[in-house]
Amino acid sequence: MAQSAEEMHEQPLLAGDAVRVETDGGAKLVGIVCGDCEAKVFPPVPVCPECMSENVSEIELSDQGSLYTWSVVHVAPKNWKVPYTAGYVDLPEGVRVFAHIVGADSDKLEMDMPMFLTTAVLGQDEAGPVESYAFTPVAK
Repeated sequence: MAQSAEEMHEQPLLAGDAVRVETDGGAKLVGIVCGDCEAKVFPPVPVCPECMSENVSEIELSDQGSLYTWSVVHVAPKNWKVPYTAGYVDLPEGVRVFAHIVGADSDKLEMDMPMFLTTAVLGQDEAGPVESYAFTPVAK
């Protein structure tokens, strides 16, 4: 019997309710939209940070965006892979997401480069590999 995507991940993704793993193993970011001011926010929160309304509902965010900026990080928690690249990706919904950038050398990155949502092992803790959402450049 085939394993579901959730069963393939020995530990849940390091992102809580902000990411859903699809049956095909792909990831989807979950944010909120405010029913009063229409602000869209990631990660999901119970109160809109723009207008303080509790009239919020979950939305699924795009899995593609453009690279806003990035930095190479050389110091990290114990058992974290270093160096790693972290950056901000702008999604079409107007949401800017902070994430690891994987699949490309940092010297090959460019502002406004198209990016695609993925998952990546970021390090390890006492329970095993630590995996979370990340972005990778869209193949040309």
